[in-house]
Amino acid sequence: MNHGFGNMKNFINGMYKNSSGPYSELAVIYDSLMDHVDYSSWAKYISSIFERFTSGVVNVLEIAGGTGSLSVELHKYGYSMTCMDYSHSMLKSAVKKFYKASMPLNIITANMTSLPLNFHYDAVLCLYDSINYLIKPEDFIRTLHEVASILTDDGIFVFDVCTVKNSELFFRDTSMVEHIDDIVCERICKFNRRKRIQENHFILERPGQKKIKESHYQKIYMLDEIGEMISDSPFIELSRFDDTSFVYGTEESERVHFVLRKRVLTQ
Repeated sequence: MNHGFGNMKNFINGMYKNSSGPYSELAVIYDSLMDHVDYSSWAKYISSIFERFTSGVVNVLEIAGGTGSLSVELHKYGYSMTCMDYSHSMLKSAVKKFYKASMPLNIITANMTSLPLNFHYDAVLCLYDSINYLIKPEDFIRTLHEVASILTDDGIFVFDVCTVKNSELFFRDTSMVEHIDDIVCERICKFNRRKRIQENHFILERPGQKKIKESHYQKIYMLDEIGEMISDSPFIELSRFDDTSFVYGTEESERVHFVLRKRVLTQ
């Protein structure tokens, strides 16, 4: 639900101009681009994970929460939601949704690799393959430690990743064009199998204006690579699941949810 499109390179050439900041343009049409996502069902699945693996979840932080759609749906289950994202422009939409849902405006602009928080949460989420935008393993590991630092003892961290199979099936040398109000959005996807880097290039065009291009990159980690990073972190891996099921996730899955529990240090 990223908004993680985190590792962003905006650049200029003869045809395109630089956007003024991360998601300053894409944020306006993000919800339209994502209108195929069933956030209600996803929230139900996350709530069922909480029920299966822990009890008493009240305070939940959603990292890379984008425009807040999932946070609003989870609020309906009684959770006290905080929505965090690196993009201020995306969070402007989240503020409107929280206000409309009569939710406290618990909204934070921050990077997942450095969480400037003193509060401790019962659960932390990082969904819609947002964590794949951490290209460097050291940033992935750092994020695990940052999340652990703001979780209560026995707190739960749930994140999902896309697999190599997903990139090869849907995002290898493909392109698509969408018309959203007066904006034409072209998306060009490439997958570097050797480096396992997924590229998504968005070209936005408004009438009478120069095209804007934003390029986004994800690292498609092997599941065992993620497992190794978890084993050296402050977490215990409880399970990994295929998509939104409770079937064990493998490289044959297209999306995998990891469920981690913070280790409790014994004295």
